[in-house]
Amino acid sequence: MGGPEIKGGCGPAYRKVEKAVRDLGIKIHTDTKAERLIVKDGRIVGVEAHKKDGTKYIFSSKAVLLATGGYGANKAMLIEPLKSALYYGPASATGDGHRMAQAVGAKLELMEFGKRYPNGVEAAPGVAKSIIQGNYRAWLQSGILVNNEGRRLINEKASNHDILTVLEKQKGGMLYLVMDQATWNGFRDGVHTLGITDEDLEKWLAENGRKAPIFAHGSTLAEAAAAAGIDGSTLEKTVARYNELVKLGKDEDFGRPAAFMKAAISSEGPYYIVEQKPRFATTMGSVIVDENLQVLNQQGKPIPGLYAAGEIVNAVHGDDSSPGMNVAWGFTSGKVASESILKALGRLEK
Repeated sequence: MGGPEIKGGCGPAYRKVEKAVRDLGIKIHTDTKAERLIVKDGRIVGVEAHKKDGTKYIFSSKAVLLATGGYGANKAMLIEPLKSALYYGPASATGDGHRMAQAVGAKLELMEFGKRYPNGVEAAPGVAKSIIQGNYRAWLQSGILVNNEGRRLINEKASNHDILTVLEKQKGGMLYLVMDQATWNGFRDGVHTLGITDEDLEKWLAENGRKAPIFAHGSTLAEAAAAAGIDGSTLEKTVARYNELVKLGKDEDFGRPAAFMKAAISSEGPYYIVEQKPRFATTMGSVIVDENLQVLNQQGKPIPGLYAAGEIVNAVHGDDSSPGMNVAWGFTSGKVASESILKALGRLEK
């Protein structure tokens, strides 16, 4: 039922939509939690909601559109491997819409899936910050990914899905990004675009691998590896091999594109090693809908008056989604669901 002003991310788009709605004279109730769907004669005819102060509202309508988001912030609703991944989404994603829909007979699917990335750092217990833009800039320099044994296992420019698959097989369920100073400089600039500040980096570097997030460093590879808990001897051999491949101009081991192998890893320190852990913000599990985005019951029949759009119907993506697709799906599904409601109410020409 709305919430506080959104800053950053999709905030600008949200504020445009909010203004358009208010300009139509529609009142928006913020800090008002929808608790249950109201059913009359088998049809959804409204929503019961409550303010934080206990004030109760009954919103009556001829149809209800669920656009309540996902359930990533609700551990009780998460299923492995999603449950063990670091979360970096909104605290409001508690699956309320899923539970309300279930209470009136809706069927859910793909609840074990979420959009996971292999490039998070554990900024707080169980909470991630994304470093994906830092990684991208590291690949333009000489950054490489290794496991705790100090070995490269994959083309660093492979898909997030492929890197995640390799990562999950490693001891401790993580990989490590190894960088020289020039690469670190690019990485630092990249994570700044994601809201990670120099203050954050300085704090994490000061811990030097003693606790999460691991941002280890040292004047030599062996020193940095020891701080990160990585086999230093093997890492030195891995770096030497990578530099040979750079000189060769071809990654014979894992197929990293030559365009991203223009710089060798420096023979002089300092060196930096940063953890790579699975992170997610978006869940795939959803109510089941028909082509009109009308919610279906356990028998596969439409629930009269109930529609859904956005993350609550993310099963449209399957068990994964491409970056940016969730935003596009939010707008598209919202438009389709709204038009379906209008048509059902006889206000839109066929």
